Amino acid sequence: MITSTIKTNLILKEIGVTRYSLRPEPNQLVDKEVNFYQKGNILTLLDVPYNDISQDQKNLLGAIINAIKPTGEIEIIKTMKINKHEDISGLIDQFQAVSGIIIFYKNNFNIKTFLPIITSPSLIEILTKPNLKKPLWEDIKTKFIF
Repeated sequence: MITSTIKTNLILKEIGVTRYSLRPEPNQLVDKEVNFYQKGNILTLLDVPYNDISQDQKNLLGAIINAIKPTGEIEIIKTMKINKHEDISGLIDQFQAVSGIIIFYKNNFNIKTFLPIITSPSLIEILTKPNLKKPLWEDIKTKFIF
């Protein structure tokens, strides 16, 4: 028995129309978002925009930054799109008076700078696994707190 779906597919095939086709893979090199949050002289790169993180994550981020004792009253929240392998040093240079960077992100960024950089698990990972705080704190003590 031939169903209407099979008939439709046979007719479309005869006239050269494919009903289903594979989508081309998206260009993996374009449109990666980088989420920045700067408080004082400390710049952080987040895996999600600052306004989208939970209050617990904001409290944790605030505690981390306040432990470093940021200087200045600057507070900047910004999201920018970049190419996947683009050097984001130029983007970092756009921020004022940055003296250190903390990356709360799984992906490695191409950053060429003389500033101290700490790479950490995401804020949500730190909240779910408190044992991740100790390595982060050790990095902060050695790179930011002299």
